Amino acid sequence: MINRYAQKPCQFFKFKTVKVSEIEHKRLPLSYFRNLQLSRYRYGRLTLSGHFQRNLTQTTRLAEPFLCWPCAKGRNCVSLAHVLSESIAVKKNYAALAASVFMLCPSLGLAIEGGTQTYLLGIRDSLAGVVPPAGIYFNNDLVLYSGEVSALVLGGVGVVDPDLSVALWRPNVTYVFDAALWGGTPAINLSVPVAHASMTAQGVVGEFSGAFTDKITGFGDLSITPMVGWHNGNLHTSASLTFYLPTGKYAPASVDVAGRSASVLNLGKNRFAVDPTFSLTYLDPINGLEFSGALGVTISDENSATQYQTAPEFHFEGAVLQHLPNGWAIGATGYAYQQFSEDSGTGAENIKAGLGLSSLKSRAFGLGPVVTYSTTIGNQPVNFKAKYIKEFDVSNAFKVDKFWFTLGFVF
Repeated sequence: MINRYAQKPCQFFKFKTVKVSEIEHKRLPLSYFRNLQLSRYRYGRLTLSGHFQRNLTQTTRLAEPFLCWPCAKGRNCVSLAHVLSESIAVKKNYAALAASVFMLCPSLGLAIEGGTQTYLLGIRDSLAGVVPPAGIYFNNDLVLYSGEVSALVLGGVGVVDPDLSVALWRPNVTYVFDAALWGGTPAINLSVPVAHASMTAQGVVGEFSGAFTDKITGFGDLSITPMVGWHNGNLHTSASLTFYLPTGKYAPASVDVAGRSASVLNLGKNRFAVDPTFSLTYLDPINGLEFSGALGVTISDENSATQYQTAPEFHFEGAVLQHLPNGWAIGATGYAYQQFSEDSGTGAENIKAGLGLSSLKSRAFGLGPVVTYSTTIGNQPVNFKAKYIKEFDVSNAFKVDKFWFTLGFVF
């Protein structure tokens, strides 16, 4: 059976013989076994629980290191693990035990706590570097996205095979001052996102297995962005500094083992963050050709609830559009996202140690079409934008498809 998916196996842990007396005297804590995903985890008819720990009257050892191969569904899982003990009859239930420890494979995604970035990738595209004339600008962003990842840490617990769907409404208002600052035009933006998220997953690591669903509706983290824009002929540039405030709905994960359910979703990050970004737009009003780009980095505080410190998150967004005389513009937009250093803190280190991961760095790329339309309704300027972004080459984060609609007004 193993040869059916034969590849070179990856080995992470080899353990020496462990005696019950060593556990009882806390020379080896019970968390030693939890890190092996052996406690309170059920698959099929085999339950490894507190009963397993309490009844270790003889010497218990791992006869072989954990091995993993890609399974038939393309996901990584453990195909062979032996636990020998005279107190319980594991015998030939290797497959059941293997399923309970498959999280040890290194290709499973776990980084950027929560699986989504603080900065909403794709938010800057057409006219990214332009700060408009003095006035009040109101935008409504509706973002629909869905994605999946092999595994993820949500609210401090490991979730197996989650599929996520989100509907995000992001009303935001920008006030552009009728003044000059540093030779440019100052402005400030306020955004208060509201979202509904639903997720299905196949278990919680160390707690239970089997499908469960979680849903949440509420406010996300509020953001405030002061900015300054400059204009030099066809070249427009701006510098901004976004402050993310931990106002969104957040609670540590709660798991109901008996009911085989869990509440793990959050709409907030439970930490402060800042994001300095420099944006540029070149727009030729004669031929209507536009090139826009934005480069920034998100720097986050530690999540005090999980002791997880997310490393700086670098992001670049770009767009190329052709503006037409009738108010329409069509083109392409995309982004690149990368962490160049490791997440840290007790929470991150526990994840790496418990799951045998060598790195928690995250990256993502996205690309897709964009179309905009500008017109007036009466004397009211109105702007509409629609785009679709498909992500690829994603590591340690949800791989999502985004449908994005924007309706803007000028007052």
